[in-house]
Amino acid sequence: MNSLTMWRLPAMAALAGLFFSGPASAHPHVFAEARLEIDTSADGRVTELRNVWRFDEVFSASVILDFDENADLKLDAGELASISDMVTQSLAEFDYYINVSVDGKDAAIELPEAIKVDYQDGQLLMFFAVVPAKELRLNGKIAVGVFDPTMYAALDFINDEDMMVTGGSTGRCARQVVRPDPDEIIAQNQASLTEAFFETTQSSDLSKLLATRLELDCK
Repeated sequence: MNSLTMWRLPAMAALAGLFFSGPASAHPHVFAEARLEIDTSADGRVTELRNVWRFDEVFSASVILDFDENADLKLDAGELASISDMVTQSLAEFDYYINVSVDGKDAAIELPEAIKVDYQDGQLLMFFAVVPAKELRLNGKIAVGVFDPTMYAALDFINDEDMMVTGGSTGRCARQVVRPDPDEIIAQNQASLTEAFFETTQSSDLSKLLATRLELDCK
């Protein structure tokens, strides 16, 4: 089983550890620095959500071991294409980890044909853009989070500027990067932390609560 296939494994044990042994018990296995750009049009629409993920050296090195078929310690175009195919197929069921809501209701997105992959300075990069499935106007409260619902991968927006708005309506909405406190989230949900909680498909809601998100307040 290779590194990218492992990425798909469910993380119910990690979720259980998060609640019953404290936050430090839940450990992601894949780490990446992320960047999100919400591109807008001059007439007040969201046109694209552009994403860049730069993975840590440890995971990147393991990917080379798995996909470097000619053993030259590099990833050539064909090997990068193989990674792209696997990641695109694996993450499609998770909407490429993109979650968009408008006034608290989920908003659907359309996925690109493929996640593009590159290898630079010892690190694996993935980049892609998604678009709203229906017209998404800059009205009300729009929230965008980028997170793995299984908690296997940790996508980290190190600086608030790594989540930004671009394009013709850049200044139309008030912008806030929200970084939830895990201890507060656990305290607020303590009453629901039963065995049944971890047996339902809604366990992924926890990762949504913990994820860093960009909120736009559009009048």
